[in-house]
Amino acid sequence: MRAGFGKTLLTPPLGVELAGYGYYLQRQAKYVLDPLYARAVLLEDGARRALMISCDLLGLSAEVCAQVIGHAGTLGVPADAVMLVSVHTHTGPCVKYHEGCGVPDAVYVATVAARICRAVDAAAGDVREVTGIRRAAAPAQGDYLYNRASSDGPVDRMVRGFWLDRGERTPIAMVSAACHGVFRGRIPGISADFSGAVCRQMERRGCHSLYLNGLCGDIDPWKPTEARMEAFAAEIARAFLSSLRPCPATLWAARIPFVLRLTPATREDIADMAGQAARRAGGEETPAGRVALAWKQKMLESFPNLRTQESIAAQAVVLGGVPVIAFPFEGFTKTGEQIRQILCRPDALTLGCAEELLGYLPTRDDIRRGAYAARESAFLYGRLPAAPGEAERLGEEMGRALARCLKGV
Repeated sequence: MRAGFGKTLLTPPLGVELAGYGYYLQRQAKYVLDPLYARAVLLEDGARRALMISCDLLGLSAEVCAQVIGHAGTLGVPADAVMLVSVHTHTGPCVKYHEGCGVPDAVYVATVAARICRAVDAAAGDVREVTGIRRAAAPAQGDYLYNRASSDGPVDRMVRGFWLDRGERTPIAMVSAACHGVFRGRIPGISADFSGAVCRQMERRGCHSLYLNGLCGDIDPWKPTEARMEAFAAEIARAFLSSLRPCPATLWAARIPFVLRLTPATREDIADMAGQAARRAGGEETPAGRVALAWKQKMLESFPNLRTQESIAAQAVVLGGVPVIAFPFEGFTKTGEQIRQILCRPDALTLGCAEELLGYLPTRDDIRRGAYAARESAFLYGRLPAAPGEAERLGEEMGRALARCLKGV
């Protein structure tokens, strides 16, 4: 096996609107706390190549992803072997429009794909023999996380990932945990949030670092401050490094298709959903009311073409026998737990915010509660909400598909 690492700056110019909080805040960047990067790891196993890319952004667009995947193809990496995820920082720019939560800067967005491709090219130029692979899986200690959707809901405190030794070349660490990138709050500053702090912690230990955010749709930092962010990042690094165990130098990758069912809605249903949301917000003139009305208008304009299902895909990579699967959602902890239980692999990585971010995929109990992720978050993305039970069906089908794949690896 061979592996290479590359990174390039994604930091936007000052003055761009920052994304992730709403609504209609016009929160423009006034300073840079830490730079944003695209990081890429290129893996080779004989003639087989795969890419794992992480971007210090809230999410990506279909157009950017298509350009990056197309460029990867020129380097011999097939589309079904490109894993492209975002860390979901809320102190960075948006690449795709989310109603009320950030307006993309067209000039900056036009540069994003090329910047990511430069990280891919740098990784290709850095490819060297892998002399050993180790996997990590251990819980982070401390009270840094909580389930924001349910007070008694699960919290995934595990730190997972891989360490690739490359002889005399700089080793590569791929580190994963699960938390919303909101430690810094609604500041007018650019930052990768805690994921950037994790990479800095790992780099101080003499390695290249790529962070892979887990399913964090229901997980927030507890009592976030800058000091606690740095302490959390140090604890992630400690848990990662203390749990490294050898695993075989093997590689496999594939895209796994899935048909997502959406909530069927009549014109009356759409108007009713928007009206209820506006009333809960305090009226149509409130920021949340404006978002609801914008969603209603978009849904009614496109009503003849609204679909009740859509074809999506999850990207899977199996490295050293350890499964990694990435979804285009802010998924919930239970979905990751479900997949790991099916696989009997507590070390399996389940990632969110892959490729074009499609919003939340809440669990059935969250939909029953009528919480933000269940319905109103769909307004930001101009989509119909997912049907109840789709998160559970996704976990079941993807877990079974991965289990079948592992038998053939």
